[in-house]
Amino acid sequence: MAHRTHRIMVIGFGTVGQGFYELFNAKRRALGLEGSRITEIVDMRFGYTNMTDESHVREYLGNVDRTISSSDVVERIKASDADIVCEFTWVNYRDAEPAFSYMKAALESGKHVITTNKGPIALRYRELMHIASENGRKVRFKGTVMAGTPSFNILDLLPGARPVRVRGILNGTTNYILTRMSEGLSYSDALKEAQSRGYAEADPTNDVDGFDAAAKAAIISSVFGWDHPMDRIRVEGIRNITAEEAASGTKLLVYADRDEAWVRPQVLDDGDVLRHVKGVMNAIEIETDTLGKIYSMGPGAGKIETAQAALTDLVSISRSE
Repeated sequence: MAHRTHRIMVIGFGTVGQGFYELFNAKRRALGLEGSRITEIVDMRFGYTNMTDESHVREYLGNVDRTISSSDVVERIKASDADIVCEFTWVNYRDAEPAFSYMKAALESGKHVITTNKGPIALRYRELMHIASENGRKVRFKGTVMAGTPSFNILDLLPGARPVRVRGILNGTTNYILTRMSEGLSYSDALKEAQSRGYAEADPTNDVDGFDAAAKAAIISSVFGWDHPMDRIRVEGIRNITAEEAASGTKLLVYADRDEAWVRPQVLDDGDVLRHVKGVMNAIEIETDTLGKIYSMGPGAGKIETAQAALTDLVSISRSE
């Protein structure tokens, strides 16, 4: 199936940006996107470049002295003739900047937006969607929840089905730590191991204190039409969980329905599907009014895994035009 030809601008060329570049170029012909191409890349470390070929990318990544400010990035977005902006910059749970300003500039200059950045979607969803509607553009953000593994977008396959409630294991870092604790490690040793394997940041606060999971709860709530802003979601992390509690089936659970949303450690029964989600895997249970409970489980992070989400969003936008 042939799709519309797109000119794509990538903002942020770290792990996810590079993963998207690789996956897009590997898969675009098979997806009917052979006429589309990544035309520009902007990264605050590497600066700005018009794209030509693979050797150009290697040269671009080798130059770390061409830094660019966030205001310069905004101006580049406005001046670009791309029709889709893929935003892959860092998450900021205080005010969602500078990513929000990048998305706003893209939408107001007539470009669709694809993002894997949880900040603007969790904190400023309504504002962002209003700007998109005013400008007749789309915002897609599958990568903000469970990376490329299907999550809230499962309902795209179920026309008429209404979500009733959601439960999930939506943070791989804490699930890995709790899994290792259930196998006998202390919290501190499990955290150190997670950091050594690249599953946890040097500062693990967003993960272990539940903020990353709360952002995902807010995003899912917004998609499903439930009013649960991130700053009103009750959050409890895993710092005080013991190895004995982990062994008894404690998981960091995300819950949301129309009336409430929370993130907290909870002991799950042995018959609960979510209790048996191990390591860095993510899983979501969505209860609908037509099918009852449906499940999806898979990787919730990673270079190619998150790039898959952005590619899914790109195909969605292309097919809708």
